[in-house]
Amino acid sequence: MGYRIAQPNFSKGELAPHLWGRFDVDAYQTAVRKARNCYVLKYGGLEKRPGTRFVAEVLDASEPVRIIPFQFSIEQAYALEMGQGYMRVAALGGLVLNEQLAITGITNEAQAKITAAYHGYSVGNEVYLSGIAGDLGEELNGRIATVASVIDADNFRIDLSTAGMAAFSSSEGGITRSSAPDPDPDPPTVPPVVAPPEPPPTGGGGGDGRDPNNPNEQQP
Repeated sequence: MGYRIAQPNFSKGELAPHLWGRFDVDAYQTAVRKARNCYVLKYGGLEKRPGTRFVAEVLDASEPVRIIPFQFSIEQAYALEMGQGYMRVAALGGLVLNEQLAITGITNEAQAKITAAYHGYSVGNEVYLSGIAGDLGEELNGRIATVASVIDADNFRIDLSTAGMAAFSSSEGGITRSSAPDPDPDPPTVPPVVAPPEPPPTGGGGGDGRDPNNPNEQQP
């Protein structure tokens, strides 16, 4: 007669195929035959592996980019975006950002003008928008925009159109700078990408190197 063996936990992880029938082994009661797309928790249970999600576009898609995982500790894991002459860090479902600045105004234009005291941005920088209140925040929060132009120390334009959207009312979070931040250091000179050399041609069969069509180099 058949009977069911108690399965208190899965702390031993997956069983090797040679142990699938070894119910006399202690690990049999604390393991699983096959675990796919899941994690074994240290408490003994199983948890489904989370899927992937879109975080952001790469900074420069015209050059090769690599995503490299980096595990700092058991509780801190990162994804490193390694591009040509730069590196960006992602963690906890988003990019690791600089300090948050308080937004005091957003205009309704084809290229929205954002007011943030002593923002310190340059053309081409990317900004992550959050904390904007009201209906305008429903449209802009969670989006990444590129700085299209810098008007002055307190105002810059982004490549997002807010024409026809609700007017800016307020925002929450962030700091209000009282002076300009220290300038970013000059980036290092990055050599251009060089294509790998062509492989040398490969010959056919063997031989001793003599030309059979040359009468002075006739085969013996």
